Amino acid sequence: MGQTGAIDDIVHRHARAIVSMDIAQIMNDLEPRAMAKLQQQVGGGTAIQISDYELLGNRPDGDDWLYEVKYIGPRSFKVLARWSLVGSDWKVVDADVVESD
Repeated sequence: MGQTGAIDDIVHRHARAIVSMDIAQIMNDLEPRAMAKLQQQVGGGTAIQISDYELLGNRPDGDDWLYEVKYIGPRSFKVLARWSLVGSDWKVVDADVVESD
C-alpha cells in the first residue's frame, strides 16, 4: 500500500473498535469535536448496532487523509472522516455521516 499503509492499518483498527464497541480505542482515535459531531449525527449518544464495516476509499487532502467507511448494521451508514497527525498519532479531527439507511 505504500504511503497509505500505516494510516490504513489505523483506520481498520478504528473501524474494528467501532464494531466491537471498544470505547477506549474509539475515544483515543477521535478528537473531542469530531466525537461530539458524530454522536449528534449518528444517534445523539445512544448505542447503535454495528456488525461489520467496509472501507470504501481514501484520498490525500493536503497533509490529511480522507477515508470513507461504511458501517453495517440494522441501520447502515457511511462516514467520511478526516485523519490528521496530532503530535505523533493519527486522529479523526472531523467526520460527517454522508449517507445512512
